[in-house]
Amino acid sequence: MNEKNNHYLSFKEIITESIIRDLVLFTLLFLFVAAQNWDNILLVLFPLITFTFSLFFRIISSSKHRTGFQNSYILYNPLGLEKINANRLFFSSILQLTLIFWFGAESLYNPHLVEGYLAYFIGFFIFFYTFGFFLIFIDLWKYTKIKIITTKLDDSLTKQNEIEFAADLNNVVAFLNLKYYKLISFINIITFIILNITNVISLVLLENIPVLGFQLSLPGSGSVNLGSISVSYIFYGILVIPPLLSVAIFFLNYKKINLFNFEKLNEILEPLPKNLQIKIVESLKSLNRKMKEKLSME
Repeated sequence: MNEKNNHYLSFKEIITESIIRDLVLFTLLFLFVAAQNWDNILLVLFPLITFTFSLFFRIISSSKHRTGFQNSYILYNPLGLEKINANRLFFSSILQLTLIFWFGAESLYNPHLVEGYLAYFIGFFIFFYTFGFFLIFIDLWKYTKIKIITTKLDDSLTKQNEIEFAADLNNVVAFLNLKYYKLISFINIITFIILNITNVISLVLLENIPVLGFQLSLPGSGSVNLGSISVSYIFYGILVIPPLLSVAIFFLNYKKINLFNFEKLNEILEPLPKNLQIKIVESLKSLNRKMKEKLSME
């Protein structure tokens, strides 16, 4: 029972210095933006969604290190390298908040310049948002795998005459199919390009046909030089498409990776000492329910 519970962490154990650092930096910058008295929360939703995804990957990475999966006999990365994904999304969310804070400050102190900056602000803002979700898939194939690692075996876990043979066993049980990865990359690139081109086109159309957008108040709206600005309705689509697409891709990727070749696993485990085989199988069972059922049947 205790061995099984070792793979489940309390909230206190999950919280690490990196998670606290991200929360403090994001919250601090978010409070700066909130202090500008934005009437509409639409723009703030973009960095909030990005940061939520970043926090999700950060927690997974922290959990894996605390439970020992990352340093044991199993390298389990069904969603790629979570730490890298978290870093990229966090950087994107900070850039978005910085742009919002800067544009809000301009509307307060230089309202006469806002209309000239509007197209650039919207263009860069949407680029940073979509680029964050684009980045997490560019090297997904490189890191997505389940690998049985036996190069770090101790003498206590294997017989002396088996060490030389075991050192050559560094086996990938499951990995992202190259054909499937190419499909993911194609969808990812096309979505990124289409969303940004659509955003640019909407900015051009909005200048000539204001009815295509809605009014968005800035902190400096209501002054003599600045009223509300017009934002395209396409904003709502751009807000939801990248996160929904990312969830769908990662979900399908997770299912594919976990349906690995159990015959390959048996070939890897067969030469190893019995006690080590048991440790590896029990670790695999703890990863998810379906894997537990399959290994129990084997």
